[in-house]
This record gives sequence, C-alpha cells and structure tokens, in this order.
Amino acid sequence: MSARVKTLRLFDYFFFLRPTLFIPVWTIFLIGHYYSGEKFCWYSLLSMIIFTLMMGGVYILNQIVDRESDRINNKVFFLAEDIIPLKTAYIYMFSLLIMTLAIAPFFGSPYFFVFLAALILGILYSLPPISLKARPFLDMFANGIGYGVFSFVLGWTTTGKPIGFMWIRSIPYFLTVSAVFVNTTIPDIPGDSATNKITTGVFMGKKNVMLLGLVLDLISLFIAVILKDWICTLGAAISLPFFILPLFRPGKKEILLSIRFSASILSLVMIFVYPVFGLLLLILYFSMKFYYKKRFNINYPAFTSGIENDF
Repeated sequence: MSARVKTLRLFDYFFFLRPTLFIPVWTIFLIGHYYSGEKFCWYSLLSMIIFTLMMGGVYILNQIVDRESDRINNKVFFLAEDIIPLKTAYIYMFSLLIMTLAIAPFFGSPYFFVFLAALILGILYSLPPISLKARPFLDMFANGIGYGVFSFVLGWTTTGKPIGFMWIRSIPYFLTVSAVFVNTTIPDIPGDSATNKITTGVFMGKKNVMLLGLVLDLISLFIAVILKDWICTLGAAISLPFFILPLFRPGKKEILLSIRFSASILSLVMIFVYPVFGLLLLILYFSMKFYYKKRFNINYPAFTSGIENDF
C-alpha cells in the first residue's frame, strides 16, 4: 500500500465525523458569542472545539444507527461500505464523548449543563427506541434546538455571562435551522420509507415539506426583525427566494439549492464578523474537495450535486 493511500485512509477518520455538519455548529456558536459582546479568544476557541468534537461523536452514533438507510440512499458510506469497521466506530464514538464530557465542566456550570443537554438530545435523536430522527416534527424540533438554540447559547455562555434572555434571542435561529432541516428530509424519503423511518419528509410529502420550510423561514425573518437581530434578518431574507423556487420548480437541483445555499448564508455573514472563520471554511472546503475526489472520485461538496441519490 502506497504512502498516499495510507494518508487518505488516515483522513477517513476525520471525514467520518462529517465536518460539513460542523459548519452550522460553528456558525451559530459564533453568532451567540458575537451577541455576548465579548472578544473571541483562545478560551472561546477551545470551548468551540470541545463542542465540535462532542457533536462529532454524536454524528458517529447517527451513522451507526443509519447505516442501512445510508446504504439505500447511497450517502455517508463509511460504515455502509465498511470503510470504517463498526467496532472501530464504537470505540471512536465513546472516546470522543467521554473525553469531551470530562472537559466540558471546566468551562463553567452554565456551559456544562447546556453542553450536557445537547449531548442527551443528540443521543435521543439517533438511538432506538426513541429515535427522534425517525419521528415527524420531533426530528425538526431536535435539529432546531440542537443547532439553533444550544449552539447559540453555548457561544454566549462560553464568555462566562449568564444565559438570561439569550434563550429568546435564539428563537429565530431555531426557526432558520428548522426551515433548512425539513427540506433535507426530502432527498432521504426513499431510503427512510424503505427502512420504516417516518421523518417529517415521509409524513408530509415533498410539496408540503417545501411549503413548511418557506413558512418557517418567513416566521424566522419576522421574529428577527422584531428582535433587531441583523444577522438572522439578513440570512432569512436572502434565503427566502431559495425556499420559494422549489414550490414552482420542484426538481432535485432547486431543492438542493434551498438546502445548501440557505444553510450557507449565515456562515457567509459571519465571515464579515470573524474574517478568520472564512479562512477556516476555505481550508475545510478545499480539503474535502481533494479528499472525496482522490478517495472516492466524487465531486463533493457541491451545491447541486454530490453523494445523494436522485429522489
């Protein structure tokens, strides 16, 4: 085996953590931190890394549980095609979760309790018999709370400030995340149906889900304006056309744009707030392009194509 192949296989363990899902975690964490009014420092960075690694462990659990539906949907195939052995995945997951859970208390009680709530929600999201991800609307609420609320509040609490009214300030982000999430259930409808997972997409059907996504984005925009949250107002307003378009042209390309472009807007806004964040995203993007092309000959990530099947 060549050194190049060995290196790529080593990177399997990083990309197994699904780093594209780190982007919304980082984005909304940074937004919460920004609204705290405190300067981002090494302590903030370390708390964000610990939260990221915990979420990586949760993503591994999700892949362990979803390996059959992922095989049908031809996506996230590290376990579905035995690229990462199942036993290794379990060890990797427990190592990340135990390590981060042990470190989290050092960032203070408010941070730790929100961190713990996020971990419990992540486990309940994937693990049977509860499996929130396989229950209509509960899958949406779990994602909206996990990414839109907990990430936001953790970004705030890492500065040491009391949570207070930050729960209210997180509401438009809960709605924004939920709007994007419900559309992500559409490409997975075939595999989810085949494995008896009744997601919001399976339960409501393609057209109704697209309408729900639009309504959620509109409500998010309305509340963001009331709260004078310029970041979410800008993000929800720019995303709006991408939620409207699939209702008139419900093709794969339009739906993927509603997911990927809308999910990227807040991240692009935060680059202007934290320019170094833009550098991090560029490094992640090009490393993923290189890795997936060399390892699997796949053009990923891409806005309108990738590892998803047609639906």
